[in-house]
Amino acid sequence: MPKIKKQELKIDKKAQIADAFSSFDDYDRLKDKKADTNAVKMELVDLLKEAIQKQLRKDYDPETEARIILNSAKGDLEIYIKRKVVEEVEFREIEIGLDEAKEIDEDLGLGDFYEEGPMPIEKILSRKSIQIIKQAVQKKVRDAERMAIYEECVNLVGQIVQAEVYQIRPKETVLTLNTGKNQKVEIILPNAERMQRDNPRKTKMMKVYIQKVERERMRLRMPDGTEIEKEREDGPMRVIASRTDDRFLVKLFESEVTEISEGKVMIKASARVPGERAKIAVESTNSRIDPVGACVGQRGVRIQNIVRELNNENIDVIPFSDENHIYIAKALQPAKIDPFSVSVDFKNRKARVTLKPDQIKYAIGKNGNNILLAEKLTGFEIEIYREADELHDSTDIDIIEFREEFGDDIVYQLLDSGLDTAKKVLEAGLERIEEALILPPKKQEEELKLFGGKNSRQSFPQRTHTRVITEEERRYWHRIAENIFRTIEEQYSEEGETGESESGEGEENTPKTQE
Repeated sequence: MPKIKKQELKIDKKAQIADAFSSFDDYDRLKDKKADTNAVKMELVDLLKEAIQKQLRKDYDPETEARIILNSAKGDLEIYIKRKVVEEVEFREIEIGLDEAKEIDEDLGLGDFYEEGPMPIEKILSRKSIQIIKQAVQKKVRDAERMAIYEECVNLVGQIVQAEVYQIRPKETVLTLNTGKNQKVEIILPNAERMQRDNPRKTKMMKVYIQKVERERMRLRMPDGTEIEKEREDGPMRVIASRTDDRFLVKLFESEVTEISEGKVMIKASARVPGERAKIAVESTNSRIDPVGACVGQRGVRIQNIVRELNNENIDVIPFSDENHIYIAKALQPAKIDPFSVSVDFKNRKARVTLKPDQIKYAIGKNGNNILLAEKLTGFEIEIYREADELHDSTDIDIIEFREEFGDDIVYQLLDSGLDTAKKVLEAGLERIEEALILPPKKQEEELKLFGGKNSRQSFPQRTHTRVITEEERRYWHRIAENIFRTIEEQYSEEGETGESESGEGEENTPKTQE
């Protein structure tokens, strides 16, 4: 049992206690958060009493019982030690002899408890003990504060916030957000969740979609020897945000379009290729409200606000329809499609769309984005077929049939250069194919308009320079062009042989191909 040394204090008891516990005035700020956590619900007095009781048991005896009266505002602290009445005193701090107890109160007997106090603070607690108590309670208050901020951030998941750019790191951008009572929280925007044209260095404030809040993870070894990862309940917090999430687009519409927030217009589906193109399907719950018009706004004001926030991302707002063939036809806009040319296989979730030759490239879209978004929006796998015409060679093959082999991007580039059939590709030759792949004329014009600056429209006619292609790039595209030519040539030859064998009329009916 350690001996208690009396110390001469340079400051009085009240000043010492008030100084030791002065940092706990922040507790009122935590209560204002109204967070539903046990730590925040605990009263400051209870926190201090628990810490003081624990320190007394550590300094004296594990069985020490004390009644503590605390006024944290004034710094008043009274401690009453409970001493057990015994025949022979072994521990003076927690025991009292029977004779001594009788002198104090004749009604006391063996086994009873006598409450002694108030005990002088300088006699009960040393400077070190007071500091230990202070640190223990400070930790609880900090934990309560972190929990309150954590729960506030959890409530932000699924919402859009405007945060300030704080730091740009190689793999992420750090933003800061002011929460309740001016507490700053760091928000992490990974580079993968950033749009291509986002420039945090030139943007002071950014709107982001809060995806999730996660704790630091730790590895735990289970009794069977396996290891699992688990979040630390008191670990550091990471708030992860995104600007490429489809839900970011939906939330922007909800904040911009009053009819959506009021429930008069519903968003049925959305799909994005961030920074390039997006589609959103809307439906009105009121027959008097045009859902597309409500989203676009008067003179396009509403949609333009969203487009500017998304760095000029093209947004198609289409009306939702329960008739799948109509819905799919609308989803493939800007291609002009007759809904009756769409046949739907509900069982396999596939749709076959027959298009006029000049509408195929619009249905596929740049880099195949349009058809990709239409498939995601409708939930159907869409197959595009060319509408037969009188001038179309029955032995020829539409270039769109090579989507699986070449991909939508290459097919679109060939279509954009006028190479819409196998026969045209073979007639064009390797040099023309390579030219179409490297930079088609329309794509070159788009890039000049896009990166030409504010006066790009005026400056475009004077800009005669073209993109410089390195030898390594040229060799790469040359190999791609050779692969395209060889694949189409083999397929075209097989189709020709099949057509000849099926005709059964000899060489007279064999189609002649221009060499």
